[in-house]
This record gives sequence, structure tokens and C-alpha cells, in this order.
Amino acid sequence: MFQYPNKKDFNRLTLSMAGVALVLISASGDLLGQGGTAEIKIETSFTDKPVAATENIELRLKQPLQESDGRLGILIGTTDVSRLFTREGLRLRYNPKLWPLPVGETLVTVYLVSKDDMWREIARFTLQVKEESELARTHPQANQDLPGNSDEWFFSGAAYFGNPKTSAVNPSSEPESSTSSDKQEAKTNNHRMKITPSLTLTVPSQPAQSTFPGPQPERATFIELNMQASMATEVNHGAFTSRSAFEFAGTSFHPEALRFETLGNAAPRVDLAGYQIHFQVGRAKFDVGHFSHGSQRHLINGFSSRGLQVTVPFLKRFDFTAAAMNGTQLVGYDNFFGLSKRRHQMRSGTLGVELIERPGGLRVEVSALNAYFQPISGVNRGVVTDLQRSNGIAIRFIANDKSQRFHFEGGFTRSLFASPDDLSLSQGTTLVALPNLTRNAQYLEMSYEILRNYSLTKTKKANLNVSFREEGVAPLFRSLGASTQADKIQYELSVNGSIDEISAQFGYANFHDNLRRIPSILRSSTASTHLGLAVPASALLNRGRNSAWLPRLGYSFARVHAFGVAIPVNGGFELDLSTVPDLVGTNQTFSADWQVRRFTWGYNINRSFQDNRQTGRESSDQSVLVNTGRVGVAATSRLNLNFDLSAESAANKETGRIDRAYRVGPSITWQLTRHMGVSASLANTIAGDAARTSRSRNTGFDVSWTYRFERGSEGLKRVAGQFFIRYANQYSRAFDRIFAFDTLNKNQTLTANLGITFF
Repeated sequence: MFQYPNKKDFNRLTLSMAGVALVLISASGDLLGQGGTAEIKIETSFTDKPVAATENIELRLKQPLQESDGRLGILIGTTDVSRLFTREGLRLRYNPKLWPLPVGETLVTVYLVSKDDMWREIARFTLQVKEESELARTHPQANQDLPGNSDEWFFSGAAYFGNPKTSAVNPSSEPESSTSSDKQEAKTNNHRMKITPSLTLTVPSQPAQSTFPGPQPERATFIELNMQASMATEVNHGAFTSRSAFEFAGTSFHPEALRFETLGNAAPRVDLAGYQIHFQVGRAKFDVGHFSHGSQRHLINGFSSRGLQVTVPFLKRFDFTAAAMNGTQLVGYDNFFGLSKRRHQMRSGTLGVELIERPGGLRVEVSALNAYFQPISGVNRGVVTDLQRSNGIAIRFIANDKSQRFHFEGGFTRSLFASPDDLSLSQGTTLVALPNLTRNAQYLEMSYEILRNYSLTKTKKANLNVSFREEGVAPLFRSLGASTQADKIQYELSVNGSIDEISAQFGYANFHDNLRRIPSILRSSTASTHLGLAVPASALLNRGRNSAWLPRLGYSFARVHAFGVAIPVNGGFELDLSTVPDLVGTNQTFSADWQVRRFTWGYNINRSFQDNRQTGRESSDQSVLVNTGRVGVAATSRLNLNFDLSAESAANKETGRIDRAYRVGPSITWQLTRHMGVSASLANTIAGDAARTSRSRNTGFDVSWTYRFERGSEGLKRVAGQFFIRYANQYSRAFDRIFAFDTLNKNQTLTANLGITFF
């Protein structure tokens, strides 16, 4: 039996932190966008300069991307290359060894992809790619890190095949007497083929496992062999270029096979996970395999599946893209092109027009969609409940000024959705047919950088950006090519500013539904406001240099008010008015972080309050206060120690119950040698209520040993691997006097994993 710690009085500390927060707000405002997401700013390594097809390019985020924000989707032209970017902190690096950059001028479009697969464009850039020989002649400094001679046939991680005698000659080495026709002939004789294979074998295992009180899991101990392989190729032959990538996955444990859920025991253990073939003839581009298609937000937006796509530029400013894709995601060798089922496809066409010469300056896109989906399971989605059809048309406008400070995007969609009679669903029963529905949706986004690196003084620069978004979707609107919430209208305003290291953001959003004001349906409204600030204390004190003993401060405030606008008629709400929502939630966080040489420490205080204003439940409020401290010590370049401590208090005003929780968590990371390391962590949480009617304790300990090795440096000679073994011990006990239970659970596992990557 253990005693619960006594209650601590946090009110005085909370008031002092709130006072500091008000001072910070008065010095500068911090603006958070919708859902607490700041306006995402991105810089590139290729702005205003050409790059070579084999040159690494980078995207750099101005601030971290939170997990709740979603992920980034990146398109080069119309090709989704998101998986080819590797993320390191705030940098996203593109490795062209697997997929070289397309020669010419291409748009790079960056999207923010939400967890429900909604794609929203946040930035676009112009990428200029030139042949290495031309780049060496016109921009010698930009080409200094590239192979200096086009007769060089071998690159890291790949093998080239060709005839050096017919390869392109570096123009800088040509005699002055060479004619232009000779140069053109040398350029067209650049024939090469590159193959990039990769093979990774992993052996996950669990040699020992113990569970109390039992029973033991079905696979308490196991050992498996898994395989991941890929093969990428590149072929250049005059005006013809081709790039392909095939990915395979295999496992010795049959239930983990890619298609086990759909084929059962007939599923192959080694299967095709995905592939993409891209080839270009002149200006025409073709894609076969897996890709994401569509940039019309409400009609077809980032639809991912297997199929065919072709993009054909014509005249000077026109381009046309057509795609046919399977209705659900596919893996495996069956239905290789994704088009074997005619009535389970999505077909789309987009006509784009650049109204001015500068790409993206003023562009119009018109798209059409025809989709017919059957109730067929996909590899990553459940069965569609019935037959579904969707037809629609959409128009999209994009405008950017030459300096890329102003951006406008707007679109309108009209979609027809139908659910035909499905005998597999009705099973001979007469069902009420759903009417064919034609509905509209529209959106617009505008942003402008009022200040961009504006010099306030010789050392201080200011930035200020304002953006506005509006989206309206009619009731019962639906398109099979995009995921969107129907029956809503939403407005968002955000402002983002910075002065050197001081950054401030503000955001306001308003949302409401029941656009047709149907009396029997509840009409709800949600308004949210977000503020935030990040600033070094030295900047507040107007010190020219940052002092190690002055912390970096942060403050954020969020308020959300969700309420029912009116009581529905005959909707059942009038029987109990407390069912009409009316809730105001506020959340405040203050943080301070220090770093002095090898020592780092910080403190966070978070206070949230849920104010329930429902009729009859005005006292059903809840307040939560969380204090968190952390200390880190880099004892040596190989040894790091960390210690976390937090205290949480939650008060329910309706029941008078007060719950508290305390957590302590030390951890250690020790890099013993260049190849070998050890890490260990302990987490202990004690929780209970002030009346001591319930209590719990959860303790977790784990320690792991890792060994990494690498042989060879490039090509087929490279072998890398990692082996680790981990022991974990979990203990939990919970006791409750009211519900009369006392439980104890213990779990110990020993796991090991060996992974080897060839090539």
C-alpha cells in the first residue's frame, strides 16, 4: 500500500505565470492558425538559380510541423515525390539518385495533408533544371559539386551502362572551332542507363515473454524473416527519358503478408508493394503504377491508387492531363495497371492554361471527373457499403505576383453523386432509393507578405504575413475523388509576424453548419481564437547579445466556443435542453527553456478550463493544471542524461472530485563506441483522487543495446546493418473503493532485431 502525496496549492503560481504572459502579449502577439497550426513557411535551396538533374535539393521549414498538423505532400510537376524526400529536423532533402529531376522548368507544389487525407496547397516554387554540361557552361559555380566530366559513368549507389565514346562532351572542353551542329550531336548522343537496387532483410524476434496474471499472448515468442526490396532504373536516350521504381515486401509470417486480409492463405508471402514508371518523350509525360492525382480540393484531391496518367503540353501555355485509376488502393501483381475492372475506376481530365508567360503567375485549371466504385476492399480501406457513382466538374484559379509575396487560389466544384441499386446490399429486400444529388462547393485563399526581411535597424529584420481562407460546401455534397465535410461554411484569418528571433502569430476561425437552416436539425457554430509568442528573454531586455542564463520564453492561448445556435423543432432537444451544446474551452501554456554549455533545463505550466454553459449543467466545469520540469546533461559527447518531472491536477466542479497525478522519468543514452550504444529509461506515474477513493501506479522500465555496422561506400559493394536487443518491464496496479476492484498486471518482454541492407 502506498500513500498518495498531499495536495499542493498552484493558484499563486498560476497568477504569476498569467501576469508574465500578459507582459509577453503586450510586447508582441503570437498568432496560431486554425487548430493551433501556425502558417507554414517554406524556403528552398533552388530559388532563383538552376540546378542539375542529379543535384540534391532541399525544402526548409521555418517552424516545426506538429503531428496533429498532418504531413507534407510534394509534387514535382504532376508527379507525387513525397516518399522520395527524407526529413532531418526542419529540412527535407530530395535524393535524385533514385529519381532524377526533370530537365526544364517545372512547378514544385507543397501540400499540407491532414490525417483524413485532405490536401491543402501551402506553397509553390519554380524549379529550373538544366543538363549538367549546360549548367557547367552557364553557371560554373552552381555545378562545382557535380561530376566535372560527362564521361563519368559511376555514381554512388547506382551503376551506369553505356558507350563512353558516344557520351556527351563537356562543352567547356570543346575547341572554339566546334560548330553548333557538332554540339547538338554530342548532346543527342548522351545515352545511358542507371540501375539502383536495394535489399533489406530483417529478423524480428521475441525470445522471451511473461504476462501476469495471464493468459499468455498467442505469439508470446516468435522469430520471423522479413524482406523489403526495391529496384529503380533510369534510361536516357536522346529525347526519351524513363524512370521507374519497384518495391517488394515479403514475410515468413503468413498473416502479415500484404494481401492476407483479402486472399487469406492464398496470399503470396512475397508481393509487389508498389511501383511507378515515368517516361517522357519530348514534352509529353506518362506515369504508370502508383501515384497521387488531382489538385481540385473538392472534386479530386490527391487521390492515390494504381493506374495510368498522361500529361501533354501543347501550343505554348496549354497542358492537358488525363488519368484513369483503380477505385481502391492496390498491391500485388494482379490488376497490374489497375484498370482491369471497368466499373471500379476513377477517370479524370484536367486542362491547364497559363495566361501569362511566367509559370504560376496566372493559371486556370478545368477538371472533369467520372467515378464508379464497387463494394471492393482496398489494401488500406474498408469495404464500400454499396455501389457509388460520382461525376463532376471543377475550375481552379491560381495567381502569384513575380516576387511570390501575393498568392491567390480559388475554386468552384459542381458534383453529382448517385448510389445505384446494389443487389448485394438489398438481398431481395425493397429499399428506399437515394436520389441523385447535384451539389456545389467553393473555396478561396489569399495571402500577402506585407513585410519580407524589412530592415528595422542594421541587425533587425521584420516579416509580416496576412492570409484569409473561406470554404463553403453544400449539404449532401460528395465526390468520390476527394474527402470533404459537407454542409459547412468556414472562415479563417491568420497573421504571422517576426522581428529577428521574436515570432508572433494570431488566428481566428469560424465554422457553422446546417446551411439550409432545416428547423428540425441542430445548427451548430464554432469560433476559435489562437494567440502565441516565442521570444528570447534577451530580446525583451533589449540586450545586443543572447545570454546563456536568459531563457527562451513561449506563451500560447487558445479559446474555442462551440454552441447550438437554436433549438431544433421536433428534434428531441426540447425534451432536454441540456443536450444543446454550449461549451467554452480555454488553454494556456507558458514555457521557459535554458541552455548553458552542456546543461539544458526547462519548465512548462499548462492550464485548461472547460466552461460548460449548457442549460441545467452550468456547474459541469473542469479545470486542469499541469506543471512539467525537465533537466538534461550532456556529460560527454557520447553520454546524455535526462530527467523529467510533472505534476497534474484536475478538478471537476460538478462532482467536487479532484484528481492528481505525478510522473518522474529519468533516461540515459550512452554511445559506447562509434558503432555501439546503450539506452535506458524509467517512467513512474502515481495517480489518485484527493478523497483517496482510487489510486493507481504505473511503472515502466526498458533498456536496449544497439550495434550498427557498415561495409563499402557505394554501389553494389555497400552493406549496412543494425542489431539491437531490448528488455522491457511494465508494472501497473489500480484500486478503486467505489467500484470495488483491485487489479495488478505485470508484463516482461525480451525482443531482438537484426536488419541488413545490401546495395
